[in-house]
Amino acid sequence: MSKIELRELRLALQIPAKDIVAVIQELYPKYDKTMLSKCEHGEAYGVAIQPRALDALYEKFAPGLKEKQKRRRDGHRRTCRISCRLDDDDYASLKQCIAEEGFEDMQSWLTAMVRDYIKECEDK
Repeated sequence: MSKIELRELRLALQIPAKDIVAVIQELYPKYDKTMLSKCEHGEAYGVAIQPRALDALYEKFAPGLKEKQKRRRDGHRRTCRISCRLDDDDYASLKQCIAEEGFEDMQSWLTAMVRDYIKECEDK
């Protein structure tokens, strides 16, 4: 969540600061206009708005933009993620096998594996 995003939301939709504060106070009762200003200028104060608070603002003032906002968090088109941890040896072996199979990277291999698994489950 960026302080710029908070400021852009407020200015683009011309939302009065007191209205933003009122929404966030439902989650964080001690939030005030001073804190809003600090969140909007986080680079100077070392303060950032909580994701939950920004989500509440989008839900209240711009529900149609909420999906776009979610996607912008990390810039990826695909927003869902899976992961696991491996030993170094297993990971090195896996990377070698994936390269030998002709996959460009771990992402393309994992996507193919998941899609194959889903198809297999659907065919049952």
